[in-house]
Amino acid sequence: MARNSRNNILRMKLLYLFALLVSPLCAWGDEDARFWLDKMTQAVQSLNYEGTFVYMHGDRVETMRIVHGFDNGNVRERLVSLTGEAREVIRDQDVLTCVWPKSKFVVVETSRTRHGIPATTPADSEALKAFYDFRIAGEDRIAGKLCKLIDILPKDKYRYGYRLCVAEESGMLLKSAMMDTNDKPIEQVMFTSLALHDEIPLQNFESKLNREGFTWHTVASKDKRQNLQSDQAWKINDMPPGFAVTEQSKRQIAASSQPVQHIILTDGLASVSVFIARPDNRSELYKGMTRSGALNAYARDFNGHQVTVVGEVPRITVEMIGESIEHNP
Repeated sequence: MARNSRNNILRMKLLYLFALLVSPLCAWGDEDARFWLDKMTQAVQSLNYEGTFVYMHGDRVETMRIVHGFDNGNVRERLVSLTGEAREVIRDQDVLTCVWPKSKFVVVETSRTRHGIPATTPADSEALKAFYDFRIAGEDRIAGKLCKLIDILPKDKYRYGYRLCVAEESGMLLKSAMMDTNDKPIEQVMFTSLALHDEIPLQNFESKLNREGFTWHTVASKDKRQNLQSDQAWKINDMPPGFAVTEQSKRQIAASSQPVQHIILTDGLASVSVFIARPDNRSELYKGMTRSGALNAYARDFNGHQVTVVGEVPRITVEMIGESIEHNP
């Protein structure tokens, strides 16, 4: 569009950009940016809202409709796909119901603790100061609402950066972009419409689909799954700065005849999962790097065990973790 504009309009845009670069916005400090981040984290969880957002990752663009409610500490949500294969996800406090109309299949399981739009939000901005810089980068307008642009800039090569747009009035996250090491967006979430409400009727969280003839599958809760004693001999000897192991577990899952060791690492914003299992046949072992959008995965063979490291982090991070895993009884 700018290419077809007249010279004076282009000049005005350049002057406006220069004004942004030298204006007091550049002096807005870390504390101001972290104030908006903390306000956003609270708003995404506790506000009552409904709207439509687009989710762009890799070569895929999905459009979703969301209804989110918060009442006395209880969270309810209903997500409906508007593009691609029809599907519906309903959260009722700690119960998650996923519906696939095309295959007439329903899965009910214990909900993960994370709610809201599929975007990373920092749990504690203070703890992230050692590994990220925060700054207010200006203002924008998304879904008809003014918002603050907040940059989360990694201090090293082991994590991605983020650019967020936080509504000035409500603190709601209106847009999120994950930025690669070349400062290019690799995953984006953006509201195209959003309405906030004092309360949302319970019937708005109920499925509108006719589920007659559907096959239902209930997944046991985490407490009731066949958990095994975690093998603490698996060690990550060379972790990227700031990352720490937050959970280790071992369980039998339907997708594998052998028990799977699961290790979770996080720096408070980015997270990485490590899966370790011994395949039935060594010919099933694989190694190498794969990528899908922001997601990188690295696999290797360690003494007949399949080690797979997956996370929305740069390639160097999953490779570093994968290469440093050892079994030290």
